[in-house]
Parts: sequence; C-alpha cells; structure tokens
Amino acid sequence: MSISPLLARHIIENLGTSGTPPARGVQHFNVGNQSLLNALEEYYFSSYLQDGGGAYKIVVGEYGSGKSHFLYCLQDLAWNYQYAVAKVDLSPVETPYNDQRLVYAAVARNLIWHEKGEEIKDERGLTRFLEGTLSRFVGNHTLDALSHPNYIALVETIEKATIESLAYKRAILGYFEALLRRNEDRLDSVTRWLMGEVTSPDDTKLLRRLGVTEKISRPNAFRMLRSLVQTIRELSYNGLVLLFDEVDRMASIGGKAERLATDNLREVIDRTRDDLPGSMFVYAVPPQFVNDTVPRYPALQQRVQAFGSFSRTNYFSPQINLERLDVDENVLMLTIGEKLIPIFETAFKTDLDRQTQQANAEILANVASDLYLDVNHRRVFVKSFVAVLAQQNAGTEHTLNEAEANAIMRGQVAELSAGDTPPY
Repeated sequence: MSISPLLARHIIENLGTSGTPPARGVQHFNVGNQSLLNALEEYYFSSYLQDGGGAYKIVVGEYGSGKSHFLYCLQDLAWNYQYAVAKVDLSPVETPYNDQRLVYAAVARNLIWHEKGEEIKDERGLTRFLEGTLSRFVGNHTLDALSHPNYIALVETIEKATIESLAYKRAILGYFEALLRRNEDRLDSVTRWLMGEVTSPDDTKLLRRLGVTEKISRPNAFRMLRSLVQTIRELSYNGLVLLFDEVDRMASIGGKAERLATDNLREVIDRTRDDLPGSMFVYAVPPQFVNDTVPRYPALQQRVQAFGSFSRTNYFSPQINLERLDVDENVLMLTIGEKLIPIFETAFKTDLDRQTQQANAEILANVASDLYLDVNHRRVFVKSFVAVLAQQNAGTEHTLNEAEANAIMRGQVAELSAGDTPPY
C-alpha cells in the first residue's frame, strides 16, 4: 500500500509527539483488529445498513488499548462504502447526553467532509458537508448552477423525499439556494439553524420566509437527527456512521447528571436501532463504564450487556472488546513497529537497516510488556520506537541493549505523564 511523504510525515509526527493515532492514515500501520473490521464490513456496512437498517456497537477497551485507533479504522471503512461520518470527541468535563439537543448539535458540528486522496485533514460541519456535496453535483457554486440539470434533479429529489421534518427539508433547500445566490444573510441564518445554534429574532423572520417554522430544541432533537439522516441518504450516501470517542470521562460524572446522561444514551441507542435508517452508532468506553456504571441503570444494561464479544460468529453482540484481538500483545507491537519503519523512511526520504530496526522493535516490545506503566504500554512502545528511529537515522544505526531500551522507554513514560496526553 503506497503512502505519500506528506501523510507519512503526518503519521510519524503524531505518533512521535504523543503516541496517539492521526485522523488519517491508520490503515498503514493497523494490526490485530482485521477480523473485527471484516465482520463489521460483511454484516453491516456492505449489507444491513445499506438496506436501511440501524445498529449500535459499544467499543470496550482500557486506556491506551486503541479505541481511538479503532474508530479511525471504522471511519475509513465507512467512507469506502459511501457513508457520511460524524466523529465526536467528548469533552473531559461534559457530555452531550445531558441534553438531546446537544446530541444533534454535536453531530452537526462534527459531520466530516471527506475528499478522496491522502490529504491529512478533513473539514467538519454539516454546512461544509452540504457545500462539498453540492459541488459534486454541480461543480462551482455560481448562479448558473441554479439551472444545472443536476441541481434541478437534486431539488426535486429532496422535495419529494420522505424527510420527517418539513422545516428541515426547507432549511436544506434554503441553504443550497442561498449558497448559489451568495445571499450571505440568508446563508448565515440557515447555517445557525442547521448547526443547532442559537438563532436571533432576525434569523427567525428570515427562516419563516423559507418555511422553516420550527426551532431545533430538546423535544424535537431526535426528529431533527432523523431528518438529517434521511437527507444524507437522499444526497446519495448510504447512511450515517456516528463515532463517539473519549467516553472514558463519563464514568466520573456521577449524580443526577449521570442519570440523565445514561437515560439519554439509552434513547440514542434505541433511536439508532429503530428510527435512523442506514445508521450505526459506535460508542467507545472503558471497561469500568460497562462493569460499574451501566449495572446501576437496568434499562441501559439490557441494551449493553452481552454474553460474548462481537465477532464474525457473534455479530449480534453489541460489545466490541479490544482486549481480544487477532494476535497476542508482543506480536501486535512488533508488527506495528515493522510497519512504521517504511513509513518513517518515506517521511524523511531515508533508508534504514530493516534488520537492525526490527530487532530494536522487538527489544522495545519486550521491555514495554515487562514494565508496569501508569500509561498504556502500547502507546509508550509506539512513541519510543519512533524516537529510536529518529535517533538512529540521525546517528549510527545499532541494536539497542536492554539498558538503552529501558532508559528510552522510561523517558517517554515521563514525557507522556507530564503532558497528560489523552489515551490512545
């Protein structure tokens, strides 16, 4: 699999700085989860979701076990099958599940506009997604596009479509027309409405002229989310994949906020399964959330509990366990190391002694497994190995001894602990 120097450098820069995966390019060093991805592809992305089904999965893994990495793999898989993707990185101090309107706003804010190729960064936002999609139909956004056959067909398709909220349908059509006419005032008002932001009285007057007579609020938030999914399918996508990351923080919310959040989470699960055609909701959590928090809420427990982890032979299970991978821990780290060597070479236009660096990967993997670390040893291994590649590329290549490997790894542990980097 070829890789551009820019993407290679982006990968190495992320892994070397924090040990965390980049948003683009994880397929170039992905190891150990292929059986899980294959099962999701076979039973959901290529079949059930395309036919209008909805599903949810809970990704369970300790800090640093690769939850973010796995979600990026799902993101790439979804794009390969023409799904829209919203990836929401939850705040350490809040969760949108306290308010259903915030769930909609989080999805609208984090819907990704993805261009094919190896660009290292995608743009986010529902209106950017709509703008990019319109470009695929009509090319440049000019007045001439209003008479473009593709635009006329697009408008007719949306007008005839079964979109639950008429206000939502009118807002989408209003956004497209304002974009082509370059009507900035109308564009700003419709953008605020579609993004779930606070609208002004002037916005309300303008929106009413377009037939947008509702506000997106807590009572109608899921109806608006359903309308968004219906719109996405009418725009020739197969559906929407919702990836919610960094839910580790939710385990410490406590009290009334926790009760409200878990109740709204249960509703998101139910809505995805029953009311969001072509959608998959994926929620990344630590084991403590499943083992300690969920049992306190029987309604949520009924939806999350599983008598076995997700696999090709147990694909109905809602729980994807990242502690049960295709290879054991040492093989996993060693194989990641072997894949990082050519990526580093491409990034810095250099040639390394593969045998020497593979030996160094093996030594570091053994040290990472043997040491008790406050942060996860996979992440420390990746960061340490990238540091070793850089040092050896700048100096003389040699095989590390155990003392060197220990010193390098302890230095990386201290750096990660001081920086309080989010878990990998």
